Amino acid sequence: MEQQVKEVILNRCAAVCAVMVMVLVCIAGCGGAKEKKDTDLVPGNWIYYRNRTYILTAMDMKGTWTSSVRIADVTSKIVDSRGTAGGTWHLDEGQLIFTVEASDIEDVWKKNDTRFYKVLELSKHLMVLEGENGRKEEWKKTVPQKGKEGSGALNPIVSMAPYAVNLDKHSSNVQDRYLCLSMHLELMELMPEQPVPQFHPRARDAAIIYLSSLTYDDVSDFDRIKIQKEKVKDVLNPYMEGLIKEVVIDHVVVAVSAAKVEEFMIEHRAAPSKEGPVEGEGAGTGEEGAEKENPKAS
Repeated sequence: MEQQVKEVILNRCAAVCAVMVMVLVCIAGCGGAKEKKDTDLVPGNWIYYRNRTYILTAMDMKGTWTSSVRIADVTSKIVDSRGTAGGTWHLDEGQLIFTVEASDIEDVWKKNDTRFYKVLELSKHLMVLEGENGRKEEWKKTVPQKGKEGSGALNPIVSMAPYAVNLDKHSSNVQDRYLCLSMHLELMELMPEQPVPQFHPRARDAAIIYLSSLTYDDVSDFDRIKIQKEKVKDVLNPYMEGLIKEVVIDHVVVAVSAAKVEEFMIEHRAAPSKEGPVEGEGAGTGEEGAEKENPKAS
């Protein structure tokens, strides 16, 4: 009889332990699911507004982020833009942690800094954070602007007609060469309802004048072309309200004959986009195009 009682007690204890284990597993599973859900809510484009300054931060699923700053006037119209910053982020036990790897807006994001935020609220459209100084910040998620093809790209795209210019040469004995480029502009993320800036009429002229000043040595390999790409960005940005994030070179050819230039121009002639006619459409191209367009810049 005593043996039977012991067996009953042991069975009950085993049952209670099994129930407790199941409860703990469920609690852990629910906690993990919530953490995963929160992690899924973080990626996207967020705006934090303070003192007429919009801080735009784009966070992706890979754990990286980029941020830029827009300045507004008293009517909330965007009148200026400042630099950018970037780094990594991760969510850990209710804390959102930013590591700043690069920045030219030190007063907003200090390079090599690590910033900790307590997440007070997180939803599809709102994120309320508390900084280490106790200040609360409300970040609002924006709807990504569509690219020119309606592809849902985070950054607006401005298409450009192809370029073909004579490369400069220091001697008449040097062979004629022509730099042929197919490029487009990737802009920084715009504010909600902010229109995509129009390509300034003189911007193409400025680009042609700069590209025509280059020699073959300046574009003889991809590393040097990357350097020139950044300089083209500097040339064009004043005409695009400083909103160019990147100049993207789709195709580049250094041709040695007018026939190859013409072939390139026909192959890469861009089609009009929804924002309006392609920049430079209808203007001259190639060697003759450069000669026809440069006088307009004067």
